[in-house]
This record gives sequence, structure tokens and C-alpha cells, in this order.
Amino acid sequence: AMLSSASITPRAIGGRAHARATPVSSRVKFGLVTSTPQSRRRGVARAALGEDRTHGKKPASCVIVGGGPTGLACAIALARRGWTNVQVWERLLRPPASDSKEWGDPSRSYNVGLSGRGQSVLRDIGALDTVLDKCAVVKGRMDWGPDGEPKERLANKTYDTQVIQRDRLVACLLEEVEDKYSDAIKVKYNACCTGCEFAEDGSNVTLELGECGEECDVFDPDAVGGKFTVPVVFGAEGNSMRSAVVREMDENPKCQVKVVRYSSNNARVYKTIPIYLPDNMRKDLNYSARTKGGVALECLPTKEGLLIGIMLVKPDDEATCETLTNPTSLKAFFKEEFPMFNGFIKEKDIEAMANSKFFGLPNFGYVANGLNMGGMAALLGDTIHTVKPYFGLGVNSAWEDVRILIDALDDADGDTAVALPKYSKNRAKDAEALVTLSRSFDGGFLTFVLPLIVDSIFNKIAPWLFMPNTIQMLQKEDWSFKDIQRRKWLDRFMQGAVISSALAAFTAGVVNVARQFVIPFTMKLLARGGV
Repeated sequence: AMLSSASITPRAIGGRAHARATPVSSRVKFGLVTSTPQSRRRGVARAALGEDRTHGKKPASCVIVGGGPTGLACAIALARRGWTNVQVWERLLRPPASDSKEWGDPSRSYNVGLSGRGQSVLRDIGALDTVLDKCAVVKGRMDWGPDGEPKERLANKTYDTQVIQRDRLVACLLEEVEDKYSDAIKVKYNACCTGCEFAEDGSNVTLELGECGEECDVFDPDAVGGKFTVPVVFGAEGNSMRSAVVREMDENPKCQVKVVRYSSNNARVYKTIPIYLPDNMRKDLNYSARTKGGVALECLPTKEGLLIGIMLVKPDDEATCETLTNPTSLKAFFKEEFPMFNGFIKEKDIEAMANSKFFGLPNFGYVANGLNMGGMAALLGDTIHTVKPYFGLGVNSAWEDVRILIDALDDADGDTAVALPKYSKNRAKDAEALVTLSRSFDGGFLTFVLPLIVDSIFNKIAPWLFMPNTIQMLQKEDWSFKDIQRRKWLDRFMQGAVISSALAAFTAGVVNVARQFVIPFTMKLLARGGV
């Protein structure tokens, strides 16, 4: 995160904005997501995670590698099923308390947007109120295009997008763990999984634990601090190959897991800066501005009222990158390119931003073929579907992994030998579909903007036949990502058929006109010698 130079990259900078607002109590009481015949048909689990039950065939212990939002949510969900001796290993340091004044520092952590998908999981594991207490609500967007003209758009959804700093979210979940499940869950910080070995008979996995620190080299063999043998391990350590669990599953010939990583065709790096809006400006919007040169400034609010601005720039734009590293030139850049924020940024923050380092966005990637190693291991979270953070899909889809994992464990009464292969079967294709859909957003006009325009036109003309655009579809919690992908394929086929038919009809009309009028007229002219 923003905590170190060797840290993980963000999951969600600017989740899509949604409204309309309802009190927290009513949202929790009536549910953020309803179980409809459509959702049951698609097999997206909605109710089971919220039930308290005890697995009769649960293992004696387990390790979750990764203590971020995914790992902690998974630990809480397992503890609610009666699992004990759950260890969570997190390679970074413990975050400050969720009510710490440090969260007023924008360099402390980037913001993530919690959509209906994510909020429903928090509700079901009993952590929604704790998290919402530290969130800011986002009801829409205020966009400035390259021409500098503002456009406000308020969303019309059954829930509000909630925004919170990523590490503050971790702090909230950690407090849930310590307040309610301290007898079942132990979280180790500055702890890195440096080795992983699966037993030949499939009975257990041996993990090597080493102290990490924020700047550590996780491949350093001298960092190993002990070996632990457990029946099962869950890999939830984010979007890199740092975890030995992921490496071993990827390289083990007996495991079907294969990590697919894409090179970036649209790379961006970023810096952060706080923006202090005046009282007469809304604090519940995602403010977004873009320059003609392709530099973007995405700003999301915090609980404390300020905006955290993320300035995104192409790494090969050396001139702009150089500008952003000098306080004087950076101040002039803001004044010229982002005049809408003039007067809202402090001199000390300009200097701090100029002296800060650039951070990178993750490249797309997913885990193919399977997500498990027998009953000994399973992967979830950004490890299995790494996407860029433009549309708030990261942490929300990761929590859905937890939901689907628990659903499989419920069906197997906690027997991981049965549950983990089922989880893999139910989620692997979804992970690939999510990444495939997200990659389409990362292109230019033909692969991103044009399909959105075409979808909007067809949906407006025949909403009973054509679905909304892909971004809107991804906000439908009762649709799996694979179902969304299939549906958009069908939409593309039908759109192509309509357009082809229209072109054919137009061509036939032109030919008919030519036959009836143009050709006879031309023949008469020729018969008269062209006079």
C-alpha cells in the first residue's frame, strides 16, 4: 500500500458512485442484496454466509497467508463456522487503530470503494456497522473533461458506495477479530510465508514463517524463522507472486494451478495529495478531472471530510513525471491543468507530493485451471483475479470469493477435501471472466468507449432485449462474472445481427433506387449521346 516502497498496489481507487442514501439500520434490516429467482438461478450464494453454524468435519487448524481485507474476512467467516486455531500471517506491520488521527494523512493509505457486493458480505459476517462507521458515502461523480466543463452525475442505486482507506478497513476488521473472535483467530504481523511444501499423501502442508518488515526480501532464505505443519492453508496475499503458497501451487506438477499474468498495455503510475473542499462544495462525490495530455486526477472523500486525490500519469510521459517531482513546477501544473482545485491544496502538501515516490497499478492476471491443491490449499482474493482499480472490483470480488468458499465448506460440513475442489470449480471461471471483462476497460475508444455507447443505445431502444453496459452489469450483485460475460457475448451477437440487417436493408434500398431511377436515367443519357 502507501506504507512502503515494496508494498502492494491498490485495489480500488475510484469505485463507481452509487445512491440513493438510506439509513444504515434500514440497509442492514432489509438487506443490501435480495435473493431473487434470478440470483438463485445463477447460483450466486447470498444467504448462507450470514448464518451461524458449526462444521463437524473442520480441520484442527489452518493458516491464512495474507492479513488484508480478504484474509481477515475469511478468518472471521471461518470462526463463525466454529473453526479454531486460525492463524493469519501478514507481512506488513499492524495498521493504526481505526479511529486514529493518522487517517487524516492521505499518504497513509489509498481509498477503496465498497459496492453492494462487498457490503453484503460485511453484513453477513457481522462487520458492516463497524466498517460503515469509518466510511464516507459517495453518491455520484463530478467530472471535468479536457475542455474543463464540469458534469455532475448522481447514481440511482439501492445502496450507496462507501469509501474507506484500505488500511483503515483492515484496522476495522482486525478490531472485529480481537473483539469477537480472539479465542479462535490469531493475527501475526511482520510475518511472511517464505516456504510451502505439500505432503505427498495430501494430509497436510508445511509452511515456513519468517519476519518480513516493510522492506524485506521475501526470497531471502535467512529470513526463515520456523516451520509449521497444518492441515490446510488459504492463500490471500494479494496481487503478486510474493507468497510461497502461490509459487508452490504454480510450480508443483501435481497441482493444476497456473498463474496467468498480462503485460500492461496502458500503464499508469500515481501520486497522492489531499484536497480541502470549501463548505459550499459537496463532500459526497467522486471528483474526477482529466487533461488533454492524458493526466487524470481521481479524488475520493474520507470520513474526516478531505479528499484524497490520486494523480495518474503514464510512466513514459517523462516530461510530466519530471514536473510532478518539483514543487514549483507541480504547483504551476495544478494551476494550469486543474484550476477547479485552485485554493483547495496547501503548499506543504504540494511539496510533500513532489518529494514522494511514484506508485504503480497492478497488471491484470488470474489463476487458471483451478484454485486448490486437493484439500490442503485454496487461493482467493486478488491472488486469483488481479484487476486495475478503476471500477472498484478488487476488494468486493475478493469478498465474494470468501462467500463462495464458505458456501462450499457448508455443503461439505467443513471437509476441505470435498469443499476446496468444489470452490475451485465454482469460482475459477468467474475469476478469469472478471479479469477478461476488466481488461476490456483498459483499452482505447474501440474496446472501451464505443462498446459502452453501443450498449447504452441498444438498451435505451429495447431494454427488454438488450442489457445495460458492462460497467453497470458488474454492479448487479445477483449476476456472476461468468454470467455477465456470457450475456455480453449474446448482446454483441444480437447487436451485430441488428446492425448487419440494417446495413443490408440500407444497401438493398440503395440498389433498388439505383435500379429504378439511376440506371434507367443513365441509360437514357447514354442513348442520347450524353446530352
